[in-house]
Amino acid sequence: MPKVHALQRPSLTLPPRRTVSFCRSSRLYSIGYVLNLLLIPFKAYISEPLPWTLEPLGLNITWLAAKTESPFASYANSSIAFFASKYNPETILPDRVFTRDIASNTHVLRFTIALPPVGDSNCANHMHRFPGAVFYSQGKAAFVCDFIARNATSRLLPPMYACQYDTLLAWVDIATSCTWAIPIADNGPIVSTYQVYHAVQLLETPFFSWLTFSVRLGLMGFILYQLWHLYYRHYGPLLCNLHDFGLDNDGTIQIYIVQLGDPTWLILNHPFVSLIMLLDCFFNVGYGGAACCRTSQLTDMGQFCLGCLYGSRTVWASYFTMRYATPLLKHMQWENKFQPVDPGVMALTASFYAGPLMYITSRTSLVWLFQWMNYVAVPQAQRQERVEGSILAFLLLLASVPLINSFLAQFVHRHRTKHKSNATEKFVSTRFNDWKHRYLYWFRRLHTCSIKEGGSLYHLVAENPRYKKFPLVSTRGSDCFVYGWDDNTDAYVHQVRLSLMDAALDRQTTCPALAVSICPTDHPTFAAGVMNAHVCGQSTVTPSRKSIHIGANQCQWMQ
Repeated sequence: MPKVHALQRPSLTLPPRRTVSFCRSSRLYSIGYVLNLLLIPFKAYISEPLPWTLEPLGLNITWLAAKTESPFASYANSSIAFFASKYNPETILPDRVFTRDIASNTHVLRFTIALPPVGDSNCANHMHRFPGAVFYSQGKAAFVCDFIARNATSRLLPPMYACQYDTLLAWVDIATSCTWAIPIADNGPIVSTYQVYHAVQLLETPFFSWLTFSVRLGLMGFILYQLWHLYYRHYGPLLCNLHDFGLDNDGTIQIYIVQLGDPTWLILNHPFVSLIMLLDCFFNVGYGGAACCRTSQLTDMGQFCLGCLYGSRTVWASYFTMRYATPLLKHMQWENKFQPVDPGVMALTASFYAGPLMYITSRTSLVWLFQWMNYVAVPQAQRQERVEGSILAFLLLLASVPLINSFLAQFVHRHRTKHKSNATEKFVSTRFNDWKHRYLYWFRRLHTCSIKEGGSLYHLVAENPRYKKFPLVSTRGSDCFVYGWDDNTDAYVHQVRLSLMDAALDRQTTCPALAVSICPTDHPTFAAGVMNAHVCGQSTVTPSRKSIHIGANQCQWMQ
């Protein structure tokens, strides 16, 4: 059970002001946390061109803009002429697999493929070996199958290419791509080895590029404001209270060190931030396709890593789900069925999906599934030359990951808790944290204090999961730890874990049996809030036997 705190009586004479400071290493960590969060919108530019670097399109898209009655073949002819002149054995180094031209906003993926000289009618044996196969339209897939089925001689006859255009929401053209083969000399009597190119022209306009940049700039400002408003401003009252009152009952501790927490989850879980970032990923899905091209090869590991980094942006589908599924889970009272998920683990999961998993997908027969998703929403008359973007299905896949992870984590948690003891020690410990923070706190080695307090929020949640404000996201990282230094023993002797009350606690105000009341009495000598069963000035206790006594200066931190 959580420790019951004795209410302190006001003292007429205050002890000398204590020395309070932030832990030096935590200040460095905090700078890293803040910079990482502020740069979230701009991490896309590891793969996207900056607005002022975009040049006018070199590809003639007159037909694409008008969708005239003239056949698509004329547009395909002009497209292949543009791509083949830009990307060929003379313009690309022999060892290059992926090449990108930032100014023209084009990229190419090139594989060397050996095919049976006599042809092979079983297309499934070879489709996954072709570059960009996960993005093929029905017509391009048919071209590849026909090319594979031909013998070495007939493969030299036209057509040796196929083109398509990609759309978003059926009306926005986002890319044009062509796939073609160039025979290369080998040691055999018959040429059966080919360099196969898959080139893509992204159709982002300067206006949209500047609009995206402006939105990202505004989002950065919004994140900066939210960091202050939701988190860092609450340290002011805490420091003042520690100066004046301290956290020990006998007043012997005169030096306090505050270990700053990590506000990352507050930003990732913000409804506006997660929505804007998901829309950012959605409307810039063409660059997600470029990232998939990068991760479909292992020859150039630098490009593979860039693809993983950009592809990890799809984690916003997970963060969006974690935030917007919360009202449903709360309404259905399913908090006990899910375990909060570490946002850092979700980011690593997204990197795995965007990197190794996408490589496996693009190099196996799973490409057929993606090809089907490419044209399933396209009208039958346009399936030969148009795709609707299977990368969107990838976003939907990522959206389901946190629910699955959280459900499985809760199953494991239930099994492990049967073997746990001493819950009080567990909740006050720095080890009760997300993996990143466990490492940082272990490195500091400040967990040897003889007196440890706090963590009442987690006692409450363990007692009844309905007190979790956000059942799907781990909120532990934002907790701060206050350490009291004893000059007599020359050591840290007192550790208190503090949690932001309103950030993570659902006080169940609509359920009288569970409601956690706020004590109406001021507590001018409380450095931080405490929770117990009593309401000051009242002889009766609340039905839930839980009441929060807010600290001086409206301090929102709770032991």
